[in-house]
Amino acid sequence: MEKSKIKVLLVEDNPGGFPFWEKLLEEIRDTDIQFVHIKRLSDVAQCLAAEAPDVVLLDLSLPRGRELEVFLSIYAMAPAIPILVVLAGDDPKLAVQTALEGAQDCLVKSDLNGFLLSRSMRYAIGRQQHLKQLRAFSVIDELTGLYNRRGFLTLADQQIKMSNRTGQALLLVFADVDGLKAINDKFGHHRGDLALMEAAHVLREAFRETDILGRLGGDEFVALLTYGGSVNEETLVKRFLETLGEHNSYPERNFNLSVSIGIAIYDPHSPCSIGDLLVAADTAMYQGKKLRATSVKNNAVPDPD
Repeated sequence: MEKSKIKVLLVEDNPGGFPFWEKLLEEIRDTDIQFVHIKRLSDVAQCLAAEAPDVVLLDLSLPRGRELEVFLSIYAMAPAIPILVVLAGDDPKLAVQTALEGAQDCLVKSDLNGFLLSRSMRYAIGRQQHLKQLRAFSVIDELTGLYNRRGFLTLADQQIKMSNRTGQALLLVFADVDGLKAINDKFGHHRGDLALMEAAHVLREAFRETDILGRLGGDEFVALLTYGGSVNEETLVKRFLETLGEHNSYPERNFNLSVSIGIAIYDPHSPCSIGDLLVAADTAMYQGKKLRATSVKNNAVPDPD
């Protein structure tokens, strides 16, 4: 059976301490260990950028009073990578502190052997992957796979802060699936769910992978993207309607998918909150929907007497 492989970033600045780790890692027989040894904290960021390890092994047996500070600096560089903290002696308070701040495990150096270290690394990687999945589920809409309200608002707030720094304007698109209740009433809620999933698919095709797409809830969808270059309101609406038309041209459809959209521009020189921007786009969407309804009504052919 082929052995599993683990890439380890060993961070320890204890002169003469490397032979201990080299011998310990060589003791591990059930896993193929590939490790990089970093002696200076200043080199960690560069190493992480070059190739992300599966686990960080952080030897804090030397800092003497700066253990938590050193851990926090490493964690800030690699919050998504499991970190195993190794202490010189048993320190329950420090072990709890590092665990609360994000460490996957805290080990005592004198108690270590190859078996314990291998098991700790494998468990840490497994827990980190599980946490990653939980975090993903907490910000992803289960039905459509887009960001949910929480996920969208979090990312949108970060994008607005970046816009304020760079001066790059943003476009917020607010989309509403028309007649969802009628679809549910006529064809059933399963068909209504399919309509929502299809609307999400239209958004993915009409916008770029770098754009932030979300479902706020019910039949309401949003997209946040940078404004400028080839991206403006006119081209955006045209691309969206063309994509929607392509979907409605598919054969064997029970209904036409209709989606109303409204667009608001975020100007970093006149900043506002993401809430205010959503209200502006929502208002634009309803105004457009009202104009369309009025136009359809005025152009309707009167019933013969």
